[in-house]
Amino acid sequence: MKKILLLAIILLSGIPLFAQMEGTYKNGADSIAFTGENVIFRITGFGGLSSAHVGEGKYEISGEYLIIHTSDYSGDKTTFEVLDGTKKDTCVIHTVNSQHYAVQGILVESRTKSGKLVSNKVTGNDGKVFFTPCSKIASISANSLGYNATSFDYTPGKDYRIQLAQNDIIENSTVAFKINFIDQETLSLLMLTDNLNNNKDKDKELQKLEKTVQKSNKLDKRLKKVYVPYNRKN
Repeated sequence: MKKILLLAIILLSGIPLFAQMEGTYKNGADSIAFTGENVIFRITGFGGLSSAHVGEGKYEISGEYLIIHTSDYSGDKTTFEVLDGTKKDTCVIHTVNSQHYAVQGILVESRTKSGKLVSNKVTGNDGKVFFTPCSKIASISANSLGYNATSFDYTPGKDYRIQLAQNDIIENSTVAFKINFIDQETLSLLMLTDNLNNNKDKDKELQKLEKTVQKSNKLDKRLKKVYVPYNRKN
């Protein structure tokens, strides 16, 4: 009933829905902030996973769905540094975090020019993997749950240091959430997909995705609006 009343107020006011969404909604580490037609979000993984999805872009609300057309992410992203090779016919990949400490358990893959897998290895305690021989390698990729994945072209005779950024960063794709307005200060979100096919019938595709997600028993995220205290100037 509260949801129906809220939507009725919005429609009767003649104000676009996105104008009603101004502000930031939070719950612990989860947050979504609306500013005009733009939004930025950080939502921890559904189904009990601790990794987080982050992204930003323009948004629209279609019925009970929040659609976000993500653009380039302005926050920290994974970067890599090219180093002079230290071993003959061997490529050394070193993965570190933002504090430059070694990160273990990162899957690193080498591929040919056509994209065929040459080798895949997981970084050890020192954060390193070694590929040899390297004659067939054309590209390197690194990824792991909870970190921003990266891939880049390989240059013979070079080593690489990859500085990993946390979170699963979503860029240049369409994210879809089921959104539910609990009241004027509270909303819930359930991620349906981070790569919505815009070439299909949107409504039918969203309904299909929602049914699939519901079958997996994923829990939605409930967030409450945060008000910034007003400091009166004397």
